[in-house]
Amino acid sequence: MTVLDAARLEDLARGALVLAAGAEQSSHRASLDWARAAIGEHGPVPLIEAGALGAGRLCVTVSLLGSSAALAEYLPTGTEPRRAVRALERRLGRTADAVVALNTAAENALLSVVTAASCGLPLVDGDGCGRVLPLLEQTTFTIAGIDIAPVALATPAGDVVVVEAAGSRVEELVRPLVLAAGGWAVAACYAVDSERLAAAVVPGTVSRALAAGRTSSGDAFAPWQPRPRRLGIGRIAAVEHPAQPGPDAAAGAPLPSRPTSVVVSETEGLHRRFRLEAHNEVLLVLADGAPVAAAPDQILMLWAADRRVLDVERAVPGIEVEIVVIPAAPAWHSPPGRRLAAAGGLLLLDPAPEGDTSPDGDTSADEDGEGREETPW
Repeated sequence: MTVLDAARLEDLARGALVLAAGAEQSSHRASLDWARAAIGEHGPVPLIEAGALGAGRLCVTVSLLGSSAALAEYLPTGTEPRRAVRALERRLGRTADAVVALNTAAENALLSVVTAASCGLPLVDGDGCGRVLPLLEQTTFTIAGIDIAPVALATPAGDVVVVEAAGSRVEELVRPLVLAAGGWAVAACYAVDSERLAAAVVPGTVSRALAAGRTSSGDAFAPWQPRPRRLGIGRIAAVEHPAQPGPDAAAGAPLPSRPTSVVVSETEGLHRRFRLEAHNEVLLVLADGAPVAAAPDQILMLWAADRRVLDVERAVPGIEVEIVVIPAAPAWHSPPGRRLAAAGGLLLLDPAPEGDTSPDGDTSADEDGEGREETPW
């Protein structure tokens, strides 16, 4: 059994930044300090596989909600995760047996360690996304039919709120509460028995982040299988902000950010013109007008110099970037997974036919119209 102690926590903190397109360094440092303090006070956290929990165990998912920048300004008291879990336990009339991360990117990876340590519970080696998605209901748990609610929120001001609602309503109900609470809160949700969790979780994501954090090859993506693929490298030529769609523009709640288009001129190979359509994250990539990648796969812009993730909100003309696609977990390429990934109506590609496991295309047209394989990383 792997145990997350102070040394491994440093590896996890580094590896958790690989998928974190919007990570704030100040909030990440604050979360790391929080996790160090929790392990120092309560001891190391056992990391276990979901299938090793045994039958009838209650697993609780935790996530940071709201703005990571707000976390750095409005520091935690340290009791938020425990209060959220205990409120959910009171509502369910059951005691939690394990903690699961909603995703293992940036602050969420560290928050799951804080929660497990402060509650005296093991942490499951897996999460509910395998990547990062902007909405609370966008998880493999939802795809598997696991209810998100009840959701218990604990705020740094001492508030505890339990929300009971249909999964599609949770996001729009919770978001105003988080804003009123100071910009961030800890959520405990997706309470589920261990047997169902084992079938729905994306396995091994905590171990993957640990491996990424301690890699000595300089390639933080080395632990990923299948390997990410590079679409191209180029310089940002323009950043555009189309009009924000209204709440009635698509089914479900609008995504909580402004839409952005980033135009990148390729500086090698075919010298194509990439257009990245983003809303919280990059959802679609066009190369000379043809789609070459789309959600649910995760699309990242990396600084060409050191391959750090560049947040869409920090993209400005002149920056040289590398465009990389990380394949999503298989559940996201199922018909229900594709529908869920398209929540908010902003995914522009139609779902691929059933059985197509490479919907976003592994090839793009070259100058002669022939299919050309993308460069694997």
